[in-house]
Amino acid sequence: MTAPSITITLEPQVTGDAATGVSVSYVLCGVNLAEGDTLCRLPEIVVGVDGARVADEGVRASDEAGPLKLVHHKDEATPAYTYRRWQTNRATQGDITVEYFAPVRVVTPATTNGPLFDLRAEGQGISGGGLTFLALPEHEGDFDTEVGWDLRQLPPGSRGVTSHGEGTVRRTATLESLTYTFYIAGGIGSYPAEPDETFGMLWLSEPKFDAVDVGAHIKRLYDEMCAFFREPAPGYRVFVRKHPFPGNGGSAFPGSRGFMFGWSEAEQQTTEALKRLLAHETVHNWPFLQGEPADISWYTEGTAEYYSLVLPHRSGVIDDNTFLELLNARAHAYYGNPLQTLTNDEAATQYWGDWRAQKVPYGRGLFYLIDLDHKIQRTSQRKRGVDDLVLDVLERQRVGQDVTTEDWVAMVVQELGEAGRLDFKAMTAGQWILPDLDCLGPRFVAQEVDIRQLHVGFDYSSFKAGAISGLVEDGHAARAGIRDGDIIVKAPAPHKLPGKPVGEITLTLRRGEDLLDITYKPQGALVTGRLWDVKATS
Repeated sequence: MTAPSITITLEPQVTGDAATGVSVSYVLCGVNLAEGDTLCRLPEIVVGVDGARVADEGVRASDEAGPLKLVHHKDEATPAYTYRRWQTNRATQGDITVEYFAPVRVVTPATTNGPLFDLRAEGQGISGGGLTFLALPEHEGDFDTEVGWDLRQLPPGSRGVTSHGEGTVRRTATLESLTYTFYIAGGIGSYPAEPDETFGMLWLSEPKFDAVDVGAHIKRLYDEMCAFFREPAPGYRVFVRKHPFPGNGGSAFPGSRGFMFGWSEAEQQTTEALKRLLAHETVHNWPFLQGEPADISWYTEGTAEYYSLVLPHRSGVIDDNTFLELLNARAHAYYGNPLQTLTNDEAATQYWGDWRAQKVPYGRGLFYLIDLDHKIQRTSQRKRGVDDLVLDVLERQRVGQDVTTEDWVAMVVQELGEAGRLDFKAMTAGQWILPDLDCLGPRFVAQEVDIRQLHVGFDYSSFKAGAISGLVEDGHAARAGIRDGDIIVKAPAPHKLPGKPVGEITLTLRRGEDLLDITYKPQGALVTGRLWDVKATS
């Protein structure tokens, strides 16, 4: 049976020196819709980010019987999405043609940083995630897909690139995967300078960091990771976006083979910090489990943390000192996080409201895997380890099997017996993971140390709200002079605080007509943790 197909053309639109949006057109073949069925849908809001503001009457469609009259409808909002949809007024006949204009999202220095999915202009270029501007059918299953570019309105030499390749890209894929893809077009700078079939780092505004150095580093890491994870079809692209507002960080889609990160003049990242961020994100091309986020995030983020450390170290991309620096920074973040003892479900509930909760699966998963690898190696006399389990999961998935946390536990029990099940339950319940001191031997040794937890002395949500609330009476913040209701004018990046040893911080606050700079130590409880060093030789 012939698979249905979709052929998409993307035409960036420019007025003067600025891109205004993308004209999207596509031909849908092998899809039959009844009266009232959804022809296409598009998020109005997705995880707090605006989708493209396509006009209600802006989607035009026709088939072999002539124009289709579409009825616009908006779904009820959910915590993550608010969908708009366009429905047919009659049954369709034959091939369907759809056309609309997706305007860019307007951002300013006052825009709040968030996931980098929005369709956005940088000069005459555009970039964004398909999720926010591709209005496609809901149909499941594979399609023969083709995505191409019409770049006539862009300057000579402009390029059009997606996560899956440059220029026209043809592949068998789901329609969802087209939305879970990053897109960029314009006068693109890149590493390598010329198009490469398997790797690229691409930007529209000249970065302030050494993009060539970062790109070369990540390409080397990607090649090493492809070899380890036995990647049968290499391909990965990193998209760089300049923000007009303070903020950095990045975003990825499941299976997109791409990652987008942002930078700004006001808050630049160092070349080394970007290398570390992208090492973690590059691992996300491989390990995952099927299931709800609360059940699997320890694995998704834990394996990304684990392999972004151990693979570069094994291959010589980073040396012993750098490995220990990165590992101990993660240990400070894990043991120093007062929310680390939440259960998986509790952490997921608080995930979007508290940056400390967002860090929980990272540290929990990393130190669980370090501990588990040591126990498997010890039991098997170093014949097996975590690598064997992670690669087994991948091989099962590559032949079409779903692998869940229950399957993972069964694999662990096979290695360690019922003790493996108990360790897993303890991890998901938020119990501290304290690996044996020789777990990374014989090269490294851990020390049992007391680590100071972060406690800012007021509700952590105050950073997002922009005003102090929930001040702890007689806490460090209160004794330093901070008061409920103080407006936060300037503060350390709250998403970075949980990842550092506790030191002094300075808040700039407005109280009435007064502007106050208050410096104090946001110190909480001492907890027992682990820090590593090179093992001394006798």
